Amino acid sequence: MKKLAVITSGGDAPGMNAALFGVVKAAARHDIEVFGCVNGYIGIIKEEFMLLTEAELFKVIDVGGTILGTQRFPEFAEKEIQTKAVDILKKHEIDGLAVIGGDGSYHGARALSQLGFPVAAIPGTIDNDIALTDITLGFHTAVENAVDAIDKVKTSAASHKHIFGIEVMGRQASDIAIWAGLATAADGIIGTNNDWNLEKVLKGIKMSAGKSQIYILAEGAISADQFKAEIESHSEYKVHPLVLGHIQRGGKPSVTDRIMGIKFGEQSVNTLLEGRTGVCLAVQNNQIVELELDKVLHASNNKPFLPFVSQNI
Repeated sequence: MKKLAVITSGGDAPGMNAALFGVVKAAARHDIEVFGCVNGYIGIIKEEFMLLTEAELFKVIDVGGTILGTQRFPEFAEKEIQTKAVDILKKHEIDGLAVIGGDGSYHGARALSQLGFPVAAIPGTIDNDIALTDITLGFHTAVENAVDAIDKVKTSAASHKHIFGIEVMGRQASDIAIWAGLATAADGIIGTNNDWNLEKVLKGIKMSAGKSQIYILAEGAISADQFKAEIESHSEYKVHPLVLGHIQRGGKPSVTDRIMGIKFGEQSVNTLLEGRTGVCLAVQNNQIVELELDKVLHASNNKPFLPFVSQNI
């Protein structure tokens, strides 16, 4: 194996640059060149490759986002495009591919593997919505960012005795909402559609009337604007809606995401060197393990995993 390629795909996640460093560091031990594909899968199709060096990536371990850039490329679901990607990788004498991304990126990785190209995937998404892994790269930082923002809102809310509905990211996953809500002792957490109970929320607001209140809302359950509309149309209470948005993706990756990124990157190279393909990495019981992509994509996402909390909560 002389050349590897790596992509960051889908939404950016803090720790992706650390993972790139891990890939290049492990590859350098075996005199393997690593090429980054610009902007994810579309970079393969456009043949936009850049040589990555350990010295260059060492400087960005603590930088959020991804120096390769990333964008969604729905056309990659087409078999013709997938086949073209394999042909291009072979044309450039690339021997294997590391894919860093979430669910959509995993589908692309599995497709390339099924076409006979060696692929190893790394779970990189702030949503923590990949099945069979306790944690995904970027999730810890996103939660810390959310908690930091909510803490700031709480001081202002307390001064004015305001009610806030704060919407956090996560797509259909409730993990950011639950972790951030527990860490900030929120008055309520709406993590899924099943958590939304207007009567219960109104009762809670009434019981705490006269003081500030914070409700954390997962974007896949109810939006901040919807929460405001529901409460205000059924009561005299006024709600301040707040969408945290991309602030959750930004800033320096946490210590956990830096270490996890580096270790994920190193292991992805080892996996490819040992001839295993069609696999993804995961964290189980605080250990990095390998799983079949097909198995993960067909499994249900049984999180949220909550530290120090009974799973019967």
